[in-house]
Amino acid sequence: MARTPATASRPRPSADNDVYTVLVLVSFLSMLGATLFVAYKSVSMFGSMLPPGGS
Repeated sequence: MARTPATASRPRPSADNDVYTVLVLVSFLSMLGATLFVAYKSVSMFGSMLPPGGS
């Protein structure tokens, strides 16, 4: 069985600023804002979070 190279066992150095963490945070906040906006518009149009049944 072949052995893995020695470079594969070295730990990855951490970046000074993790861009992907910032992107995930921005996308989460955007989705949260969109969800709150839809909830607000739903309450203002229908009077509750869900539209009336039987439509």
